[in-house]
Amino acid sequence: MPARKAPDTALPRNSATTTLFAFAVGLLVIAVVLFGCIGVISQELKSSLGLFMQEIAEVESASVNAVIEDKLSVLHGASAFVVAENIEDSDSLIEHFREMVDSGAFMRVGLVNSEGDGIGYDSRIGVLPENNYADRAYVQAALDGKNYVSEPLEDSWEGEPGIVFAVPVYDVKHRGGDPIGVLVGTLSVAAFSDTIDASLFEGHGHIDIINSEGTILFRSTGENAYGGTDAIGQDDIQARSFEQMKEDLAGGWKGSTTVTGDDGSSRFIVYQPIGINDWFIDVVLPSDYLEAKNRTVLLASIVMAVFIACTAIVLMAVVFRTKNRSEKALAHAALEDDLTGIDNALAFDSKFNARSDLFDGKHSLVLFNLVGFSLYNTIFGYEKGSSLIKSVAEILTRSLGRAELLARLTGDRFLMLIRTETPDETQSRLLSLLDSIDSAIGSDETHYQIVSQCCAYRLSTADEEKDVNLIAQDMAIPFRQTKSHAGKRIIFYDEQNVACAMRARHIEGIMSTALLKEEFVAYFQPQYDIRGDRPVLCGAEALVRWNSPVLGLVRPDEFIPIFEKNGFVDRVDRYMLERACIRLRQWMDAGLRCVPVSVNLSRQNLFSADLIGRIEKIVDTYGIPHSFIKLELTESIVAESTVQLVETASKLRQRGFKVAMDDFGTGYSALSILKDVPFDTIKLDRAFFGESIDSERGRTTLTGVIRLLDALGFETVAEGIESESEAVQLKAWGCHVIQGFVFDRPVPADEFTKKHLEPAQDDLA
Repeated sequence: MPARKAPDTALPRNSATTTLFAFAVGLLVIAVVLFGCIGVISQELKSSLGLFMQEIAEVESASVNAVIEDKLSVLHGASAFVVAENIEDSDSLIEHFREMVDSGAFMRVGLVNSEGDGIGYDSRIGVLPENNYADRAYVQAALDGKNYVSEPLEDSWEGEPGIVFAVPVYDVKHRGGDPIGVLVGTLSVAAFSDTIDASLFEGHGHIDIINSEGTILFRSTGENAYGGTDAIGQDDIQARSFEQMKEDLAGGWKGSTTVTGDDGSSRFIVYQPIGINDWFIDVVLPSDYLEAKNRTVLLASIVMAVFIACTAIVLMAVVFRTKNRSEKALAHAALEDDLTGIDNALAFDSKFNARSDLFDGKHSLVLFNLVGFSLYNTIFGYEKGSSLIKSVAEILTRSLGRAELLARLTGDRFLMLIRTETPDETQSRLLSLLDSIDSAIGSDETHYQIVSQCCAYRLSTADEEKDVNLIAQDMAIPFRQTKSHAGKRIIFYDEQNVACAMRARHIEGIMSTALLKEEFVAYFQPQYDIRGDRPVLCGAEALVRWNSPVLGLVRPDEFIPIFEKNGFVDRVDRYMLERACIRLRQWMDAGLRCVPVSVNLSRQNLFSADLIGRIEKIVDTYGIPHSFIKLELTESIVAESTVQLVETASKLRQRGFKVAMDDFGTGYSALSILKDVPFDTIKLDRAFFGESIDSERGRTTLTGVIRLLDALGFETVAEGIESESEAVQLKAWGCHVIQGFVFDRPVPADEFTKKHLEPAQDDLA
């Protein structure tokens, strides 16, 4: 029987060819679909990135515009002190210019009169030689009544490019008329470029300022900033790539384009007009960076296409999912705060604008501020300051509710969006949060106390069209109107704060001139020893008063917090010490027996290395015995830097000066520190008196404090005493000295001499 033939399993030639062809076609279709999808993904990613970069350009454009307007505003404010009567007073003008330069507003400030003659002060050179600037474009523009901002100019003084701001100066005492001069401020290009120094997309992207011809005026200073040509229209860029961009720039329109150089490098550019001159912000991202970010997406797509040929739909879903993750990674790199890892201002703005449910009366913006952080950071260094900021960020992050927002703006400022049903609930929550922050940051080994505070603004339908960045800027205004440790912990923002800020700016604009013109006057309030049968004059406190011909009588509780904030209080303290010494010298020369005079010493002075030397120089210049000067430090200084205070007070006492703690009892220090501080006198704050004397608990507290201070060897002074009954009661409890309206209000020096010092000569003998 013949053997069974094995079946032929081989496919016929035609069938195999058909199958192979079909397989090849299938692979081709998959490849076409794959590459088509890759193209779509790349295009979508580029489109999304373009929109995001446009948002960055708009925000940066507004930021640069605000910086320029602020610089012009500073010059306009400073121009108020220049009038026809003092435009030739070069010494006074130079002093004012020096203060403006020292404040960091400009590296150089000068004044050019209507004939073109100019004087100025430079941060490095000092007083500049007089010169004629009549041919300068900025002088001609300002004399025509226009504000002027220059492109980078070669600087004959510094040898490096600078940017010039110029504003016209009018004689404010005579309305109308042409400008009488030009006030000019100069910044280095490097300093101005810092305003656009932004690290985008992990340092690969950068921001520049260009003009309508494409020339780069200011380049951001990031390490990975593009280092190409100085002008977009140079020959190394293909002409066909940027013709549309040149048309947009010439027309002042925003837009975007991709430009390719002859070396094959490509970059994506988004540009936005600033609104100043013909300047634009351009945001640049190398195409290589985008391609590198997409490489993982592309490789994953190819691998999945080979192994999952029949699941194209699933493949596309995976690709799009990966694409979304890549977009989020790109956005995350541009929107994260480098130090804390939370959102930055740009991210907060984007998320805020995407919400439509925020204006129902239940949402509030809260701006947090750390009082004393700037000085802390300066004294103890970046590392400690950064650690403190991270701690605050962690506390605020833990407190976030669902759909609430948080961002770090700059330095020690945090912006938060919260939702609460009522204002009372808002206040309760914020108080708890501030307590948590204060408890966490506390007082470290530096013995420097930092206190948190915040400003809250409840959103309403009227805020729907407002820019959240401008709202945040306005919310910062009340911080400049609040004493560092004596102000409110929670400030509820309203329009009145803006009016106060405008007046504060006016005060800052004329304060230096007022000091030079001696508009600040020393008043003296008597202090009487009440331990004997009758009160005996034993001292006086020198108190500053400001009688301004422009603002009228300005209250100390208005201008002193402003001076403390901007550091001018240091000059006022020295001025008042000198006025006290001048008056003591006059009394001594007249043959009068004198009493010690108390002078306030601000917290800024405490950290000055040459504090002791400056005080001694002023006092010794007038030949005043050191024992006739008593330096008063507020209780808040004691609380925030005990170690520094003990060292300074000890040195002052070793040199014969007397030292007093002012405002004791305002709530910042503990009784336990009294054993450490080397004071001669403790001044009890008015908070201890009034209604406190009428209650059993108040009387017990007050008598206990007075007895403790007496046992520790301190002289006790009760200030703010208004009635004889209070004085009698305090004497019975053992208080040593009284200061207040019960004896007299603060009065001019001549009146103090006639009413108090001359009648007390027999007692002082």
